[in-house]
Amino acid sequence: MAEHLVQRRRVLVALDPCAAELADFEATARLAAGMNAELVGLFVEDSGLIEAADLPVTQLIPAGCRSMAAVDASAMRRAFRVAAARARETLSTVAERWQVQWSFQITQLAAAEETLSRLTADDLLALSGAPRARRSPLSERAARVMMEKLPCPVLVMRREGQRRQPVAVLYEGNAAALAVGRDLARIYEHPLLVVVAGKDAAARQEREREAAAWLRDQGLSGTVRHIRCDDGREATACLRAAYPGLVVIDRCGNLGGALDLDLLPEQVDASVVVLGAS
Repeated sequence: MAEHLVQRRRVLVALDPCAAELADFEATARLAAGMNAELVGLFVEDSGLIEAADLPVTQLIPAGCRSMAAVDASAMRRAFRVAAARARETLSTVAERWQVQWSFQITQLAAAEETLSRLTADDLLALSGAPRARRSPLSERAARVMMEKLPCPVLVMRREGQRRQPVAVLYEGNAAALAVGRDLARIYEHPLLVVVAGKDAAARQEREREAAAWLRDQGLSGTVRHIRCDDGREATACLRAAYPGLVVIDRCGNLGGALDLDLLPEQVDASVVVLGAS
């Protein structure tokens, strides 16, 4: 049976001046091309930083972003404009190389969450998985809050895995997780690994049968593996041991909901996709 890719309307990549990297543009453009989606860059200005730069006693150097250093609000606004122009140019170049439609928006931090709240289940939000020292306010806020609220999948980009590293799906009965894992495995050319967790042997076996049947129905090759755990910390350790390139979890699942979504990309050393509400 042929694969049927889940279509996405938009792949929106949230761009923070201090956190965005070329690899983020490349990964999301590749994703948009593979899903036949529009690539949308959302560049976020932090009005709080601009206002703080005008305080007489303030010399502002955001962590990990010395190019944004400023001594007054005018200089900070200019720095944001330069950073936005650079991000737009990079997005344009990468999108054209991947032959995807693209657009670019500039918004204030206070309005960014409202923009993100209008995303639908047909979209995908990509966030930088930059190390904590380089994260800007949107990265922190989106990672901690938006993954709990949005109906669309959220991709936290840690790194793009090497060729043979699997896309590991933590399967808890939601076929949508399997479909997203299938799409990512095809787009990024990684093998598909379905991980079934739980300490109840009968429940694990039933989930394994479901996953194996789904793979057969899709005409896909893939590995189904079980882990004997029902604890978030144990599940995180088992996922890391699988050495994945990407991890897909369902935040509505018993284990998926127990994982620390903010720390998970660092803990498993991989990009993570968190499924939205059904």
